[in-house]
Amino acid sequence: MKKISMKEILSLIEHKQVEFSQHSLYKFLRNEAIAPQKRLAFAPCFAFFVMGFGELNTCVFRDILTDDPIQDLINQHTYEDDKHWIWFLEDLEKLGIDYSLQFSKTLRYLWSKKTNFSRWTTYRLYRLAYQAHPIQKLVMIKAIEAIANIFLSATAKAVIDLREISQQTYYHFERFYFLVDYNYQMHSEEQEKFIRHLQIPVELHKNVDKVVKEVFEIFTEFSSAILEYTKTHCIDEPLKEMAILDELRNLKQKFPINRYLQHKN
Repeated sequence: MKKISMKEILSLIEHKQVEFSQHSLYKFLRNEAIAPQKRLAFAPCFAFFVMGFGELNTCVFRDILTDDPIQDLINQHTYEDDKHWIWFLEDLEKLGIDYSLQFSKTLRYLWSKKTNFSRWTTYRLYRLAYQAHPIQKLVMIKAIEAIANIFLSATAKAVIDLREISQQTYYHFERFYFLVDYNYQMHSEEQEKFIRHLQIPVELHKNVDKVVKEVFEIFTEFSSAILEYTKTHCIDEPLKEMAILDELRNLKQKFPINRYLQHKN
């Protein structure tokens, strides 16, 4: 049966990456005329996606009960990608938005309507990857990697501008340049050669082609939602407001106004 080379799919990914790089979000993130804190205003609502992406690697992409060489390659990658959320949490602290909130308020924010695009993106990726053929998962990972390069190169520009003000290093949002500095590659040259020369069964070709297009569609919509949120919110909104309300509530419990009035009378 005729097979199709993985090179064709990688070429499609490169083509879609060029299109994706023109999205307005990435021009916005690189715009030095806009304060870097404003450019990163999406950071709080990005949390659900970042945490969910870690579990996408551990629970969906990874399959340790395998003797498939492609799945084995995927497994190796997941161990590198499943802990980026640790850097993200550190960045939230450095961005000054690590407020103390009631647990219920935190849940209310993470599952609020204004952050639903972060959840929906995560769910769509889970659906696309769940029980997929290893070749489909590998293609999905390569497409996400191409998208991440565009996204992280833009966020790196924003946090490098912010670093001049804060004197802080933001490992999650700046990691594009760390990867470049350390000449990081998702796979070794030998593994990349193996991937390029993979032959895709013809019955999988339509599905694989669809996976590439759907991944880019998901992240294009995600980028549009991030841009809209970023333009209409400050980086500490609404977390700061929620934290202030919590603090007022705590003060009210400690110093009830009725008790004060009774004592005064």
